[in-house]
Amino acid sequence: MARVICPFCLKPHDFMSSLECPVYKETVPAAYVRDYNKVPPLWLVTIGFTQHGKTTYLAALTLMLESIDKVWDGVYYRHLDQYTLDTIRQWRQEAMQGELPPANPKAVPRPILFNIYNIPESGSRCLVMYDVSGEIYSSLSEVEEYVTSIKQVKTTWFLVSLPDLLSDEEGKTITDLFNVYLSGMENLRIDLRGQNLIVVYTKGDEAVFPREFKDYLRADPFRGLTRRDTIIPGPEDFSLEVYIQGMRDISNQLQEYTRKQVQGGAAFISMAKANGMNLAFCVTSALGESPDSASNRLRADAFRYRVLDPFLWAVILETPASSRPIGLVVDASRKSRSVYDKALLPVVWDHLSDYGELTTYYLGQASPASRPGQRPLDSPPSVAHQRLIGPILEEASPETRFMVIGTGPITDLADFQNSPWRDRVLLVMMGEDHQRDWPNTIVYRTGDAPTVLVDALLRLL
Repeated sequence: MARVICPFCLKPHDFMSSLECPVYKETVPAAYVRDYNKVPPLWLVTIGFTQHGKTTYLAALTLMLESIDKVWDGVYYRHLDQYTLDTIRQWRQEAMQGELPPANPKAVPRPILFNIYNIPESGSRCLVMYDVSGEIYSSLSEVEEYVTSIKQVKTTWFLVSLPDLLSDEEGKTITDLFNVYLSGMENLRIDLRGQNLIVVYTKGDEAVFPREFKDYLRADPFRGLTRRDTIIPGPEDFSLEVYIQGMRDISNQLQEYTRKQVQGGAAFISMAKANGMNLAFCVTSALGESPDSASNRLRADAFRYRVLDPFLWAVILETPASSRPIGLVVDASRKSRSVYDKALLPVVWDHLSDYGELTTYYLGQASPASRPGQRPLDSPPSVAHQRLIGPILEEASPETRFMVIGTGPITDLADFQNSPWRDRVLLVMMGEDHQRDWPNTIVYRTGDAPTVLVDALLRLL
């Protein structure tokens, strides 16, 4: 079984003896742990300024997903905990009464845990959604304080209301929002390469968009999904492939519009791509109309436009890929104590496990010291081993990439100098006594961040 990452602290736990998160003391749903492999988590977070429609969008999305079985046969949902159920009930009641959801309090966000089963061509996923207060994105320090719990998130919904940006008294831009987000992630040492940034233009019915964007918005076949009196296309009338192609086309057009027409848009796109992020764009109207200026209430039975697009983008971009084999090889000689000091191995193991099936070895021993899902030992073995890599490489799959952490020269490493392993093994040396002729070598010194080693191995992957 793959390791189970807690949705509250986002650290791996076995949950064999207890379902309680050891950090936040919250109970992890039994179904989340039991079905972790069959219904893998889809980690999502909302990013955006206050009043740009983050909570309103999530409320509309959950209401739409509750009715998605009208379109896809066999698709159904399940709330995994009482907090999620209570939150969605509150959103539903507010929608029925035409009320806007209140702004989120400034606090570490608690996730919404919501299973969707049998999504066409994508299987089942557990939505782990974090709605971060917009007030946090006013300063760099608050991002670092409140967003530490979402390091596992690979897809970010970047919600932006262009009408609210235009009327903002402080003159905020889309670039300002990304700069605050980027600085917070850098301070948390979160590698953004390969992460997905889905730009969601909210309040699309109010924005001054070109006609083709308005036409796309209004042509949503699911706009009446939450209404009781509207006929929507049944399974026989709907093509997911055609719908997704339309999403791709409008995404390309919105990106060009952002580059040319949105203040700071060109710089935002350049920064996101320079950091290796995958960009997608969509436009939504979660309410279908503006609230009445006098009562601040909405028409209860509202149409909702393109609310499913950000969700479908997240599912598309996070379709699980086949897991890659990774080997972590550590020194087990009589002089290897520094390898096990200062919790270096657990930190490296935590990070590398996010990128593949991680097996750990001792130098000089062909059999694994721990297999995928098992944490490495925090001390050297009772019997010392010679610094030999051959017994491991000779048994390994050629797809495996290795990180080897040692305190001195590896006796037989030169034997593989002209082999394919030359580009598949990262050598990490503790101290100055190292093999300078191995092409992928890093010297790790006291005070260095373990994530530097992880980044180096990722380049080999």
